[in-house]
Amino acid sequence: MQTEILSDEELAELTGYKARGYQRRWLEERGWVFVETRSGRPLVGRHYVRMKLGVSLGIVPTASPPPVVPAWTPDISKVR
Repeated sequence: MQTEILSDEELAELTGYKARGYQRRWLEERGWVFVETRSGRPLVGRHYVRMKLGVSLGIVPTASPPPVVPAWTPDISKVR
């Protein structure tokens, strides 16, 4: 099961670096948002990576529902 955070291997594949300092620098230079653990490991969200890389999640936009037709309309022609 995949977690919401990239694994060490996935982060190394993304950045091209195994060293955490180089990974952080790569992410910062490209304007990526990440959080650091107390040990300095950059944590990058899986959904954020998909968004930044332009990967489609296969979500099909739904058509807007048809306009609601009122059940009755008031006859105001006789009102003065």
